[in-house]
Amino acid sequence: MPPLPSASSAADRQHERLAGSIERVTFHSEQSGFCVLRVKVRGQRDLVTVVGTAAAVSPGESIETQGQWVNDRQHGLQFRAD
Repeated sequence: MPPLPSASSAADRQHERLAGSIERVTFHSEQSGFCVLRVKVRGQRDLVTVVGTAAAVSPGESIETQGQWVNDRQHGLQFRAD
C-alpha cells in the first residue's frame, strides 16, 4: 500500500499514475459522471478505491489515470483521479 499522504497542502502533493482493472463499480452517476470504483492494481494485494469522473465504466475494463492519494475522513485511503 502506498504511504499515507502527508499533512502538506494539495498544491504540494505530487500527481501519480495508477493503472489496473475495474473489479467493481460501487457508484456511478450518469448525470455528473462521478464514480467510485474498486480497482485491482498490480503490486497491491487489496483492491484500491478510485474516485473521479467518467462517462461510462464497467467491471473488467482497464483504467489508467493520474491523481493523488487522499485519506478521506469518512471513507479512508483512496486515489482521487483528476
